[in-house]
Amino acid sequence: MKKLLSLKTLLICISFTVFLLLVKDNMDVVWSAIGWITGIITPFAIGFLFAYILNYPYKFFYSKVFGRMGRKRKFLANFRKPLALIITYAIVVAIFVVIISIVVPQIAASLFSLINSLPQYAGVLSDMTKTVVHWINHTFSMEIDASEVINNFFKYITNLISAGNITSFLGNSTNAVFSAIMSTCNGVYNFLLGIVISVYFLAAKETLCRQIKKLAVAFIPIKYLPKIYEIVDITDTKCGRFLVGDIIDAAFLGVLTFITMSICQLPYAPLIAVLIGVTNIIPFFGPFIGAIPSAFILLLIDPIYMIIFIIIIVIIQQLDGNLFKPKIIGSQVGLSSFWVLFSVIVGGGMFGVLGLILGTPIYAVIYALVGKRVKNKIDSKGRIAQEALDFEVLNYTKIAAEQKKLREEKEMQHREKLMKFINRNKTNDEDESSENTNE
Repeated sequence: MKKLLSLKTLLICISFTVFLLLVKDNMDVVWSAIGWITGIITPFAIGFLFAYILNYPYKFFYSKVFGRMGRKRKFLANFRKPLALIITYAIVVAIFVVIISIVVPQIAASLFSLINSLPQYAGVLSDMTKTVVHWINHTFSMEIDASEVINNFFKYITNLISAGNITSFLGNSTNAVFSAIMSTCNGVYNFLLGIVISVYFLAAKETLCRQIKKLAVAFIPIKYLPKIYEIVDITDTKCGRFLVGDIIDAAFLGVLTFITMSICQLPYAPLIAVLIGVTNIIPFFGPFIGAIPSAFILLLIDPIYMIIFIIIIVIIQQLDGNLFKPKIIGSQVGLSSFWVLFSVIVGGGMFGVLGLILGTPIYAVIYALVGKRVKNKIDSKGRIAQEALDFEVLNYTKIAAEQKKLREEKEMQHREKLMKFINRNKTNDEDESSENTNE
């Protein structure tokens, strides 16, 4: 049997090695296959994400608003799910309509105003550059020609956007532009199809969950099922609460920023508010990503505007971090600031924008599972492990002495059991010999 298992293991290792070599030599085919599969799965992934997020308002309408429907008249219970679905998606459509009809025109007006004011801002930037260069020359006794720096900069920009470069760029990038247009159309198609699929996901979620459970029970060993259910439960708690809460929090911050900037009569309020709201979805770095370019735009108009804006953002972020976000998201993530920073950097480096957004909740799931496993391991080691954790500085001598004492106690117990067994055997032998003598 052992030889058979060894041969089987060897064949598996050889087959896996051959498979890896084939993958290595045909990476183009592998990536093409992955891209093809990703293209097919993308609408379903978008639909699942939409359904997962919209499940929270759907459950509210289904359980709270229409929860009593059908208690007196049973046939009305059949309308609970359709009404909850219709109202949920009606609210989503209404939000999109409001954004498109009100926010988008204001953003477009702000963008056109910003583009038309670029020459003026270029002059302001030129004056600021001269001021900085003059300060550097006066402070460090240097002789930098500010006019030459500015002329070289604008000459570089002029050469960059000259007709010859633009023609060359357009000629070389026709395929890239066509590919970008096709990708955009494909993205819009997947987005719209994902919304349609999300309706089916949400309407048939009980049936789908039951089918997935049947598959899990049928093909996964029973001893692993509790652990899998635990992972699913923690993932749902961490990721679901975080994603939905983060979107609500980001939207609330965007609205609050727009209202505050409008009261203070700061320019480009709709554009900056949308930028602040969208970037705030990204943990830790999001507020900086949105605030820095916004502050720079306001600096070009008037430094006073920039100072007022920075004060507004600092106050809003303090309120968000200490009041709004704990109330909306709660303590479901369970990560310190260091681990949030770590998860954002690693997630963004590995998976780009998606990693920046999803890195924190995914890492929170891993952190919770590993933390629970560590706690169980420590508990299994008994009192000495707990004492080791209580040391401010790990006392190796005391731990070694405690371990030696425990070993000696175990050896003593084992020796006593052995001596009892030997004495019992001697007693039995003496009894037998006395009986033989009497006979």
